[in-house]
Amino acid sequence: MKKLHAIHNEDTCDFLLPTKKFNDWVVTTAFYSALHYVQNEIFPLEDSGTTYAEFNIYFREVLKKKNRRLTKHSATIQLVNNRIFAASPYYRWLHDTCMNARYTNYVVSDGKAQTAKAFLTNLKQHLTK
Repeated sequence: MKKLHAIHNEDTCDFLLPTKKFNDWVVTTAFYSALHYVQNEIFPLEDSGTTYAEFNIYFREVLKKKNRRLTKHSATIQLVNNRIFAASPYYRWLHDTCMNARYTNYVVSDGKAQTAKAFLTNLKQHLTK
């Protein structure tokens, strides 16, 4: 399911990129595609003898109990850092750029939109699933 969601978001990113009208959504769909790709790559995850089928279960049953202030986004950043280190800089840039585009400034340059797509492509090169 996660991979299909990733592909759907990536297809949306590819559709929007050439229009140059919705660069904030290019960045957003690139990030959420990356999120689903990396969660698909990391899960199922074995931790302390227990296998967690998907991120939301692991977040609720393990991570949130360790740190009540932890967000799902920051938890995913940590997991990517620990489990897919080579993809980490791309993931972090996509996250930060998306949050800026969505919540601070919806005006995103064509260059930044193209970089988002390129970074999604680079991130995927470090995945095995």
